[in-house]
Amino acid sequence: MHKAITPVLILAQMFAILPVQGIRGQNTSYLVFNWLTWSVMYSFIVIGMSILMVSFIIFNLYNNGLTYDITGDIVYFGGSLAVYIVFIHLAREWPKVMERWELMEREMKQYGYPLNLAFKFKILTSIIILLSSIEHFASILTGVLRVIPCSSDGLDIFRAYLLTSFKTVFTSINYSLLVAIPLMFFDCLFSFVWNFMDLFIIILACALTNRFKQLNQKLDSVRGKVLPSIYWRKSRETYNILASLTHDFDEFLSPVILLSFGHNLYFICLQLLNSLKPMHSSWEALCFAFLFTYLVGRTCAVSLYVASINDQSKKPKGVLFSVPAECYGVEVERFLTQVSADELSFTGCNFFSVTRTFMLTVAGTIVTYEIVLIQFNNVASGVADQNNTFINICP
Repeated sequence: MHKAITPVLILAQMFAILPVQGIRGQNTSYLVFNWLTWSVMYSFIVIGMSILMVSFIIFNLYNNGLTYDITGDIVYFGGSLAVYIVFIHLAREWPKVMERWELMEREMKQYGYPLNLAFKFKILTSIIILLSSIEHFASILTGVLRVIPCSSDGLDIFRAYLLTSFKTVFTSINYSLLVAIPLMFFDCLFSFVWNFMDLFIIILACALTNRFKQLNQKLDSVRGKVLPSIYWRKSRETYNILASLTHDFDEFLSPVILLSFGHNLYFICLQLLNSLKPMHSSWEALCFAFLFTYLVGRTCAVSLYVASINDQSKKPKGVLFSVPAECYGVEVERFLTQVSADELSFTGCNFFSVTRTFMLTVAGTIVTYEIVLIQFNNVASGVADQNNTFINICP
């Protein structure tokens, strides 16, 4: 696992995420967190920029009051600040977490290593990076298309796009390329961190699910057979190791899961609100369709991968129920009790558990929000509201 996830962590540190040292080492004993390193300093520079952006938003909020645009900026930049702070905490805990994982791998050595796990990580990372790059380009293209009516000159369009995209900054200070270019760079980092956060959850959930699958495959191979009590004892101990590791990872990942689902749900609702506004061109409609589809698809992917942990943890029940009467004993009973009673899943700081039923709850919330939006849109269909349209977007 340590070697398989190394390329992912190298990519993360390029974007100032998870600044832990020793990720290229042969084992987890090389992992260490040190405050006095360039990677940590890089992360703090990005955190400082996030704080600066939030300060501009607060200043704008004080002068102009709460508006539609400021609300989105608060969630986007304030959430980015929270994510970077959380990943500093995760970097401090990462050596301990990977040490527990390595201990589990030693205990499950007889099960072998999950096939092509490193390859799966690379494929998942490549897909997310490619789609997130297209997403960022589509959002930039959407912003440019909206400001085209402001000017016919290419340079003026670029300036108009920056003035509209970073309105909270350029309403407080004068426009300058020396300010605009760093803003675009940091905006790219913030856009990536939200995608990497979902990727990080998916990869860890995938690795843990594969370990449960290995145990389930071995149990399926002995379904209905008469086996000694010691076999069920060893299987139960292996399951207990995975259960304990799941609880450890839940404690480690729960802030990230809470931020991920909160961010995704908010921006899905925001995109639904934007869908009620007129599109000025087919390109703008196409970009909107991609952005919305990718956001929903990424949220579903995170939910399904995390929910698979709970699904796999319940599968031993079928084998345990089919144990022949002549070998049913205390160890089988204890194993069955643990599988039935222990709800193994990742949670969002214990506010919710990510299972398949949770996806229905989120879908119901989104559908309810859309119905309310349609009703309000029908009521206000003949009213011009400049706060909720893009008619007057030129700076």
